[in-house]
Amino acid sequence: MWKLLLYRKVEVWEGQGALIAKRGLAGLWMRVVISFLKMKEELWIEEIAVSEIGESYGAYRIVNPRADAAMVKSIQKYGQISPVVCVRAEGGYELIDGFKRLRACRSLNKMTLRAKTMEVSARVCKAAMIQLNRSGRTINEMEEALVVQSLYREDGLMQTEIAALLGRDKSWVSRRISLIERLSEEVQEDLRLGLIPVMTGRDLAKLPRGNQKEAVDAIVKRRYSTREAAKLIGYLLSRPRWESSAILASPWEVMEPRQPRPRGFGATLISFREICQSVSEGFSKSSPETRTSLSSLIHLAIGSAEEVVKILRADP
Repeated sequence: MWKLLLYRKVEVWEGQGALIAKRGLAGLWMRVVISFLKMKEELWIEEIAVSEIGESYGAYRIVNPRADAAMVKSIQKYGQISPVVCVRAEGGYELIDGFKRLRACRSLNKMTLRAKTMEVSARVCKAAMIQLNRSGRTINEMEEALVVQSLYREDGLMQTEIAALLGRDKSWVSRRISLIERLSEEVQEDLRLGLIPVMTGRDLAKLPRGNQKEAVDAIVKRRYSTREAAKLIGYLLSRPRWESSAILASPWEVMEPRQPRPRGFGATLISFREICQSVSEGFSKSSPETRTSLSSLIHLAIGSAEEVVKILRADP
């Protein structure tokens, strides 16, 4: 079965791979495909000491503190569900997939980690970081841009070669490179550390590189949401560049005052209102047959609603 899949991959590649063959990357591409197919076999899974796993390829992934916290809870409750993917390196291993799992195991003082291992070049490792996460959509466009930029700038591949290697169009490669290179080095580092969301990074790329860091500092200092950050960046784009510093010094003149979200009973009232809206919409869309079958539940809901209304209308 895997041979048939490989032949089909080769047929697709042969239509666009002449340029790759000229630069000796045909064997590289074949190793990518074969490695992915072999990694599905259980015999490739082994226990590896956490202390032997490096994270040099983590420079192409963006830290998400919330996702990391969720992973810690998951491993505490269920253990490691799926293996990470590593490449053999001198003196140990380098991780290419499963960075949240590795960080969670380290924070929980786990000694070993189940992993699938490969023996491939750095170029294949970078391609694998995109390919392994493509189906589950667990890699965002900014992380893809970091990988593609590295293949282009550090490994010296041409955009057409990268496109064929990843099974993408040249325009896709060009857009990813442009996305990351429009950001200053300081903002790229803030992205990698998870200090700003990917969506905000995409908006910051619209600003001149010299203004980006100052904008990031204002956004982080005031803890703006992605929507608020987008509004601030949009206003900066609408004004002359020389006004940026003054705007960022007092951004509250641009932003609408934020109303604090109610807590406790106030939050319960907001939830009750949203539930009432959902019930109204659901009832209006339901058929007479559905309403008849749910008549007992409808009467129960009416009774509960009438009781709540009576209590809310009572004098304080």
